[in-house]
Amino acid sequence: MEFGRNEPIFVTTILCKERNIAVNKSDSIKLDYYKQNTDYSDRILEGNNEKSIFPKDSSIRIWYNELPNDYPSHWHNALEICVPIENYYDVDVDNESHHVMPGDILFIPPRKSHYLHAPQSGSRYICLFDIDFFSSMRGYSGLMNMLKDCIHITPEGFAPIYNEIFDLFSQIWNEYFQKTEFYEFSIYSHLFQIMTILSRYQLNKIHLFTESTPVKRREYFEKLNTVIDYIDENYAYDITLEDAASYSGFSKFHFSRLFKEYMGCTFYDYLINQRIKATEVLLTRDDLSITDIALQSGFSSISTFNRTFKLKKGCTPGEYRSLFSGGLVKEKGSSAKATK
Repeated sequence: MEFGRNEPIFVTTILCKERNIAVNKSDSIKLDYYKQNTDYSDRILEGNNEKSIFPKDSSIRIWYNELPNDYPSHWHNALEICVPIENYYDVDVDNESHHVMPGDILFIPPRKSHYLHAPQSGSRYICLFDIDFFSSMRGYSGLMNMLKDCIHITPEGFAPIYNEIFDLFSQIWNEYFQKTEFYEFSIYSHLFQIMTILSRYQLNKIHLFTESTPVKRREYFEKLNTVIDYIDENYAYDITLEDAASYSGFSKFHFSRLFKEYMGCTFYDYLINQRIKATEVLLTRDDLSITDIALQSGFSSISTFNRTFKLKKGCTPGEYRSLFSGGLVKEKGSSAKATK
């Protein structure tokens, strides 16, 4: 994938036939983009796992792209955010298709296989962020639960927070392409603001929190995040609903209800999902057998692991592993295949 011009001007208006949204009216500036052909032509793929996606000594990469090139199925450890500016952009993520209109903001979670389809004309920002260091912060598990699936932000669907979030992205783009001193600190500060605004907005839609006093909200938030951290650290062991409820300080019945409302899934569903996520990482290694991976991740038998993995991912563990040697596998609900 290439850039359409070497020194594009910052776009301040979103253009499409269906939508004409005024956004941040920053002064037009020349942006210092990476030279043509340096970003995509040298990308490193293992199966469809994209490696070395960031510039040297950086954990951020942003493209302003105008060309009608598709980007075949791939995944990486970074959070990816797509923002069309002129014309739509189609994105397939696992078994979901997203028709992303100009002005929409699509969050693609880390380690999600996705395929980018570009129209014959148009422009969009594609942003990549390393957010692994977020894991040391309180509330990280709740944030990642929010990011377990794509978040498709539209002006209509997220009206109370849309303008604020889009303005923060405009500031991120300016910081990135101007590259003034400490620009990465500034970019991450804006990203933290975006995540905080989005997380609180999503949290306030949960009945558990909207109907509680501020003191009770805080108690629920602290206790539920504590038990989520407990699950994340102990998923490989035989932990039960009773164990988690006891750890949280709630009764089993009360804990089950609170957990499902807060996380959007049952305790056991969350536990299985964490185990599957762990196996996805271990399957990239060739020094472990699939049986070893199953047992190390908390599954009691290889048959249970194979059945659960196929149900969750739409392919067997062996087929999933083949991606890393350039093999082909059909993702659940998708015809996208790995390419070299």
